[in-house]
Amino acid sequence: MSADANKCACLIRQAQIADAALLPEIECSVAKTFSTDPSLHFILDMPVMSVEQHLDFMQKGHVLVTECDGVLGGFLVAEAMPDESCLHVWELSVHQDFQRRGLGRKLLDAAADIAKAQGCTQLSLTTFGDVLWNRPFYESCGHQVLPVDQYNARFRSIAELEESIGLPIERRVTMIKTV
Repeated sequence: MSADANKCACLIRQAQIADAALLPEIECSVAKTFSTDPSLHFILDMPVMSVEQHLDFMQKGHVLVTECDGVLGGFLVAEAMPDESCLHVWELSVHQDFQRRGLGRKLLDAAADIAKAQGCTQLSLTTFGDVLWNRPFYESCGHQVLPVDQYNARFRSIAELEESIGLPIERRVTMIKTV
């Protein structure tokens, strides 16, 4: 990639229906990042969010994308949990070709703005706690690990779901940010 590619103009916007078909490929690209850790190779074989799931989230939640000079570089999928005054981030993916440019941080900032606008006081997510580019990144964005003994029913349900699809639950953490 040329040096000019790192200087592309990127904007954050709500995903459009036509974007849904492009989002699984971005998530697949991100999965390849995990191949550098032999204990996480299984992620390459895991299913990514389908086009239909993205379309569903566009209807019931929020799907934000980063568009860089007409190309989608990343996305964030979130859903409001109004009973908890929380916006939960289900997925944050930035294509390998667009990583290390602040796009993930910009997507999280946009999600925090949505949370505030909806009257939410927290932004939550789950991630790998021991992968060098996961937990430290979210901590640098203001998220803190929620101890397992403080999980509510929703966080316990998410942990069970993640375990059921094959994620090593002992390596996963729930993170919260006050917005």
